[in-house]
Amino acid sequence: MKTNFILMLALAAGLFFTACKKESEDEEPTPDPVDYGYAVGILISNEGAFGQGNGSISYFDTDKNTVTNNLFKTVNSLPLGDVVQSVYRGETYTYACVNASNKIEVIDSKTFESIATIENIPQPRYAVENNGKLYVSCWGNGGQVKIIDIETNSITDSIIVGSGPEGVLITNNTLYVANSGGFGADSTISVIDLNDNSSTVITLDAYNPAALVLDAGGNLWALAKGNILYDASWNPIGHNPSKLFSINTTSNSVGKTIDLFSDKHPTKLDISKNKERLYYGSGYGFDGIYKINIHATSAESNAHIDGSYYGFLINKYTDEIFALTGPFGANGLLIRYTSEGEKIDENEVGIFPNGGASKRMNR
Repeated sequence: MKTNFILMLALAAGLFFTACKKESEDEEPTPDPVDYGYAVGILISNEGAFGQGNGSISYFDTDKNTVTNNLFKTVNSLPLGDVVQSVYRGETYTYACVNASNKIEVIDSKTFESIATIENIPQPRYAVENNGKLYVSCWGNGGQVKIIDIETNSITDSIIVGSGPEGVLITNNTLYVANSGGFGADSTISVIDLNDNSSTVITLDAYNPAALVLDAGGNLWALAKGNILYDASWNPIGHNPSKLFSINTTSNSVGKTIDLFSDKHPTKLDISKNKERLYYGSGYGFDGIYKINIHATSAESNAHIDGSYYGFLINKYTDEIFALTGPFGANGLLIRYTSEGEKIDENEVGIFPNGGASKRMNR
C-alpha cells in the first residue's frame, strides 16, 4: 500500500510538471523593449550666434530629465551650421532648417546620424510633411515655399507666398503659411490647396502673422505679432498691435479676434496636449508667457509665467512648459514649468534656443 501511494504521488507530480511545462511553452515570450533612441524625447533648436556657424540641437530625455547638448555635432563629428531656425520631426526623418547656411539637414530620428544635406534652400524657416513631401517656408527670393520629395531629398517645386513666411501647418490637405513680413510688414496667411498647389490668401486685421496651431475643434489659430513703427532715421514712433485670430478651416474665414497688446510683440504660439489652451509669448523686448482658453473672448492681463524668454514650447507628453532664455554671448537655459506655472528645474542648452519639437516618432 505504501509503495502504491508513493507511485501515485510520483505520477501526479509528473502530470503537474508536464502541464506546467506545456502551459509555459504555449506562453508568448515577453518582447524586448523598443529602443526609440532620440526619436522619443524633446529636441531643442539653438540658433547659435549669427555668422559663427555654431547652431546646434539639444536633446531632453523625458525619462531621465537630462539634457544632451550639441547632439548633431557629437554624433556626426560635423557642425550643424549657421542659425538653426527650427527642428521638425516628420514621419520618418528629422529635419533641421539651417537658415543662414541655406540648407536643410536630414537626420535619422533614432540615431541622429546625418542622412542627407539639401542645399540651396533660400533662408529656410519652418517645415511640415504631407504625403511624402516636405513643405518649407523660406524668406529668400521674396517669400516662397519649397517642396521637397522625401524619398529623393530633392526640390521638386516652389510656391510663391507672402513676405517673410514663417509658421506652416497642414490640415485637410491644405497648407497654411503665416507671412510675417520679414523685415517689413504683411497681413496675410497663404492658403494652398495641395491637390494642385493653387493658392489664395486670408487677410487679417493685424500685421505680421508668425505662428499657427490647430485647436481641438479643428480651428486654425494665428498669432499676429504686430510691429514697431519707425521714422526715416529709425526712431520708434509707434506700434501696430498684436492679436490672436481663430480661423474656420472649412470656410477660411476669421471667426474670432482677440486683442493682445498695443505696444508688445510676442513671437511664439503653442497649444496644450488636449488642444484646449493656447500659450503665447517670447521675443526680445517681450516679457512673460501667457495662456488663454480657446473658448475665451478676451486675453488675460497677467502672464502665466513671468520672465524674459527667447523661445518656448509645450511638451506634448506632459503639458510641461519649456521656457528658453537667450542671453547674449552665453548658452541659454531650458527652464521647465508645470502646466500650472510652477518651476521644476533648469538645464543649460545651446546659444539662443528658440523652440523645438516634442512629437514622438512612429518607429
